[in-house]
Formats: sequence, structure tokens, C-alpha cells
Amino acid sequence: MHGYDGCLEEERIGLLEIKRFFISINGGEYADEIPTSWVDDAISDCCDWERLKCNATTGRVMELSLNYLKHYKSSNSNSSSDGAIILDLSLFPPFQELQSLDLSGNWFGGVHESKAYNSSGNLKQLKILNFGNNRLNDSILSYLNTLTSLTTLILYDNSIEGSRTKQGLANLRYLQVLDLSGNPITGRFIARLGLSSLRNLKRLDLSNNYGFTTPSQGIP
Repeated sequence: MHGYDGCLEEERIGLLEIKRFFISINGGEYADEIPTSWVDDAISDCCDWERLKCNATTGRVMELSLNYLKHYKSSNSNSSSDGAIILDLSLFPPFQELQSLDLSGNWFGGVHESKAYNSSGNLKQLKILNFGNNRLNDSILSYLNTLTSLTTLILYDNSIEGSRTKQGLANLRYLQVLDLSGNPITGRFIARLGLSSLRNLKRLDLSNNYGFTTPSQGIP
């Protein structure tokens, strides 16, 4: 038996906003696949919906799996000139206990806030963030560097070089796992990513980068 009476209304509304966003970036196509259990009615408990997990005591969303919701064949009007999608960070402030967020495989090329929120300040409990297989470049690093509670950050298969950042990820002092594989990072710019400041880092993957051929490795 759950220790709550159902999901919070603000989070149910927030989840439906997320669904509308993904329908929008697919140009209105594939709406019946994004996700089907997320329905706007007074009966459905959003904690029973697919692609998420709630805290059994508080009823708040703890995990969100929003991976591969952008269909590569769909058209959309929310993309940049190269077809990359801009992620609206204003979608996430309702989720105050969110600990794990998977946004991989959605063609995201950048982020912005459509509303006056401090989105990073509202993700104070976020531990795991997966931005793998997107189109993100160095501009994402300044935002990621504010998510100081992160312990795992997945950024494989993006366009991060390290040439246009000063701090990189140096503020992520609790980070233990970092996957930067499959990016165009060279030895010339690796120091700009701030990896030397990550004292708790236990696993770093720099494989399949320019100048890096080593597989994932532990950090002594």
C-alpha cells in the first residue's frame, strides 16, 4: 500500500507539459506513442504512469526516463537550423525530489528557459543525468556545472570539444561517474573541462575521442 494519496497535482500537470513538449518537437506526429499512459483525467494516478518512479512516502517523482522520444523521421518547428532540438528547462521545476533524469537520444542541441525559473536551483537532489546521444556542444557545460549534486553524468556521443569553456565541470565535486566518450575532445583542450577538480571521480570514459583511444577506466 502506498503511503500517499496519489501523485501531486503540480507534478501531474508538469508531466503533461513534458508530454506536450515532446509531441511538439515531433511536429505533432507520433502523439499516440508519447507516452500513452500519461493521460489528463482525474482518475489516473501519475505515479502509475510509464517512464517514471515516485517516492513511496511522499508521492513525488524521483526518476524520469524521457529517452528516445524524438523520432528521427518526424518534422518539427522547434529545432535550430541544423535540426537540433532546444530543450526547455522550464519543464522541470515542479519535480523537487527528482534524482534521476534520462534525456538521451532526443537530438537536443542546447537548452533555454521559456519561463523565469532558476531551473538548476530546482534540481537540488538530481544525482544521475543522462544526456547521451544528443547534439550538445560546449555551451551546455555552464549549465551542467550548476548541477552540483550530480554523482553520475552521461554525455556520450555529443559534440563537446572543450575549446569554448573556462570552468568546464569543475564545480561537480560529488561526481563519481563521467562518460564523455564519442565526443570531439582533443588533448589540447582536455584541461579546460575541469576534470582535475573532480576529486571523487571513480570512473571516466574518454574513449572514441580525438586523441583518446583508451576505454573507460577507474580513477585511482
